[in-house]
Amino acid sequence: MRFNKGDDENTLHSLADRMLTAFLDSPLANPKGTILGIEEQLTITLDPEIPDLLAKVDLVTHTDGALHVIDFKTSRSRWTEEKALESGEQLLLYGITVGRLSKDLNIPVKLHFAIITKAKTPVVQLLPVPTDAARLAAVKESVGQVWEAIQTGNFYPNPSPMNCTTCQFRSRCPIFGSR
Repeated sequence: MRFNKGDDENTLHSLADRMLTAFLDSPLANPKGTILGIEEQLTITLDPEIPDLLAKVDLVTHTDGALHVIDFKTSRSRWTEEKALESGEQLLLYGITVGRLSKDLNIPVKLHFAIITKAKTPVVQLLPVPTDAARLAAVKESVGQVWEAIQTGNFYPNPSPMNCTTCQFRSRCPIFGSR
């Protein structure tokens, strides 16, 4: 395990305790309605030409006349509604598969991110992610393009602060001046 500067096992345990306490004190610890799934594995069929996607949905509840899909995230800071919207592709895909259940019940699916901050005083947020048919179509198209690239062996650099520092191909990546 690698620790960030100023962190050690004790500081991480303390942070975990604060985060768990914040979560347990939040309404998310005791969701309203009926819990239909926790860490539920579902498959998503987008197109017969693309392999099914496997989704591991954190929480699905039935309450207030809707199915609620909640994806839990941790973050160093609070999220804005814009950040939730920008990050919603995964949830949109989850909504497709949970949507099959809702058709049988004839009720809507509502998507949410539950954010627990890793701060001195952790905060728990529940942010909605609106469903949008055009955006869902774009996500489906993107998945199709990725599958096509995989089949043809075309892999492109996708630089990001989260991925690049530990990437096993960094020494060969044109983004970093390697050839």
